[in-house]
Amino acid sequence: MGTLKFSIRMLKKEYKKSMVYTLTLSLTIAVTFLFFNIIDNVYLMNERHTNASLSGIDIPFSSTLSFIIIIFCAFMIIFANNFYISRKTKEIAIMTMSGSGFMDTTMYLFYQNLIMTLMAFPLGIGLGAIASIGVNQCIYQYLSYQVPMFYIPVNAIFDTMICICAIIGAQLVYASGFVYRKDIQYMLSQENRNTLKDERILQIPTSVYWVVYVLGFILLVSTPYTSSSALFPCFIGAVATGGMIKYCFSSLFMKLKQNHFIANRLWLIALSNLYYSLRRAVLLIGIYAVSSSVMIAIMISQQNNPREMVTSIVGFVVIILLLLASILYKYSMEATTRKMFYYNLYKLGYTNHQLLSIIKKEVSSFYAILLGLPFVYIIVTLIQAFIHQGISLEFMITVILTQILSALIAGVLTYISYKNAVLKALKEGVHYE
Repeated sequence: MGTLKFSIRMLKKEYKKSMVYTLTLSLTIAVTFLFFNIIDNVYLMNERHTNASLSGIDIPFSSTLSFIIIIFCAFMIIFANNFYISRKTKEIAIMTMSGSGFMDTTMYLFYQNLIMTLMAFPLGIGLGAIASIGVNQCIYQYLSYQVPMFYIPVNAIFDTMICICAIIGAQLVYASGFVYRKDIQYMLSQENRNTLKDERILQIPTSVYWVVYVLGFILLVSTPYTSSSALFPCFIGAVATGGMIKYCFSSLFMKLKQNHFIANRLWLIALSNLYYSLRRAVLLIGIYAVSSSVMIAIMISQQNNPREMVTSIVGFVVIILLLLASILYKYSMEATTRKMFYYNLYKLGYTNHQLLSIIKKEVSSFYAILLGLPFVYIIVTLIQAFIHQGISLEFMITVILTQILSALIAGVLTYISYKNAVLKALKEGVHYE
């Protein structure tokens, strides 16, 4: 009972951090509910554009795609939870040094996750219900169905609940494993750790990743066109993108600092912070590159199937938004660990304007790289589809604007969150002195 009270007290004390995670969780639950609505909707089951079968049972492609997106949502919840736990290392270390056992620290993390999940679930269901009504109406209009406007399958709520309960169980397993594997020294240093080790067993030359990125582009251009011909080249490009960010950009940024920004004390700091932020988000950037390319290819291949086409469009939008929300959440949490760094720069003579300029350069460069590396593949894929399959120019422009505007909004929100965290640290530091 004492552990539960302590968990609630710490959630209240760190309410901003908890609120961001809860909102991220609510958004993911809403998306999960939305796609369970598509799977369980009896009116949509009448339309069978079958692309898969299991033991002779026909499965609509939209249901298969919805199920894949639900699995993706589960992954995003687990990812956000893992990152949230990694920001709680000092608290766990203090509990351990105070005499708390393995079970107490595990339950401390579990209680916090359970409380935030219980808060996020009704909000996520509400948002998902609103989104489901709008999506259902779009699909009904495409299929010329006359269905009650506010119909939502009740099974979708229960399926979502079962899915979330399974994820809570996975969170408990991860929390217990995290506490068991990490020692006190790791816990105390992890939150402020700014160096990342290269743990590869096989050290591949960095030039290989550039070659693979170009090779994927060559395959994309030279492969005979089909509706799915872009999938494999885009996957290769996305893998190369992750490798370039993780292992190539350090030498690239070092050359930029030495050859172009050696006398620019703003860019010198911005590039160092940028490299660290990219390395910490390399998994999300890779998934963003793969998902955006794959979903665009699926949309192109399902143009003649209204239900599948609408499901693909919704899937494309929500996956992009979920990934950007996760990146925003991760970036916002990382900003809280750099407050002392910026306060020290302030004490060394940097003005508020210069510090905010460093943040702006870092954030804008981060989202330019996030958008730019896979964007080359996406543009070629859309142009090929426009030439060979006759997708409309409006469709191509809409897809491009969706990616650009969503990344732009995420970048602005990241900058605001980052800026507020730093300015608050400067204000508190001056006040306490």
